Amino acid sequence: MSETTGRQGISPGRGDDLWERLRAIEDKLSLIIEILSPEDSDGPTLDEILGRLVTLIAAQNPMLRRIDLTTGRLLDIQEGRTPRSARPDDEDGADA
Repeated sequence: MSETTGRQGISPGRGDDLWERLRAIEDKLSLIIEILSPEDSDGPTLDEILGRLVTLIAAQNPMLRRIDLTTGRLLDIQEGRTPRSARPDDEDGADA
């Protein structure tokens, strides 16, 4: 029987070569990740992007509520129900 290292039955010479190749691949991947990763000062942070997105959605709230009301009315008509009211005091009403 050939001698094996503790690395799942790989012969000593071949195993060392394999581990050297794996280390080289790991070094290359680390370098690629470092190159592709933005620096701290490059562009906005994720929190800044999410904050801006929330602000934009909040600014569109009246229009989104109106679209929701219109969609609800169409669904009511298709399902044979009485369409929702467009009165502002109705809890499903849109901001006009």
